[in-house]
Amino acid sequence: MNSISKLTHNAKFLKPNKNKEIFIYEGDYNNFTFEKHIHDEYTISLIEKGHMGAFLKGFNHEFDKSSIITINPDEVHSCGVLSKEGYKHHSLYLSPDSIKSILKDNFNKSLLPFKNFAFSNDFIYRKLYFLMKYNSSFMELSWESELIETLNVILQINTKATNITTLPSHYDLIKKAKEFINDNYENDFTLDDLSKEFNISKYHFLRLFKKHTFVSPHTYLMIRRVEKAKHFLRNGWDISQTAYLCGFTDQSHLNRKFKQLTGMTPGKYKSFFL
Repeated sequence: MNSISKLTHNAKFLKPNKNKEIFIYEGDYNNFTFEKHIHDEYTISLIEKGHMGAFLKGFNHEFDKSSIITINPDEVHSCGVLSKEGYKHHSLYLSPDSIKSILKDNFNKSLLPFKNFAFSNDFIYRKLYFLMKYNSSFMELSWESELIETLNVILQINTKATNITTLPSHYDLIKKAKEFINDNYENDFTLDDLSKEFNISKYHFLRLFKKHTFVSPHTYLMIRRVEKAKHFLRNGWDISQTAYLCGFTDQSHLNRKFKQLTGMTPGKYKSFFL
């Protein structure tokens, strides 16, 4: 086998939502260097293994798993392997419009560049790694909520948008939002659906909801589903039927969430009421 066939392996793109200009990339390289290029998007990259060499801001740099790399649109850069070990990395590509919306709604700022091309933060690295490992089983409400919250932190750390804007209380809105989730617990919905329902920016809504309930809308939805599941189980419903009626993807999904919140399986809980 010649070396050309080994240059790139397991390289792929993923678009979590066809209506949003957000892409995830995974690349595993053992003998390849990208020539200098640019992206139209904001790029956030992680190294999963190995060491990557990169040309950024006019200088050569070396990155490993400790680095979170941030590249602005239209910023010339290149990257490649440093040794036979190669490297594996993940990148998140975010359209300028996506970043602009977050800056406007959460920081009252216009479009801003990343200040530094790299920084280290173990907590953010773990959050980003989870987000970039996206698969079709993830609920969109959960994934997008996590993404926005993580981007808020990155923007505070790595742009001039250091202070997040203070929002009014909106107690009535949160009450109505909780009622909406309670009434539609069996359905899947997105942040966009919630923002349209209550005529508020999804970025504002996410922050307000968490401020008042101390959990994200997705977590609150899971809590309500488990509470509904308890009701069905106490009344003798089959576990698989209960999972379906409460909006869980399958019985194992119900089992996992139920045990996380109650400390026992749905079967064990049901047995107390037979």
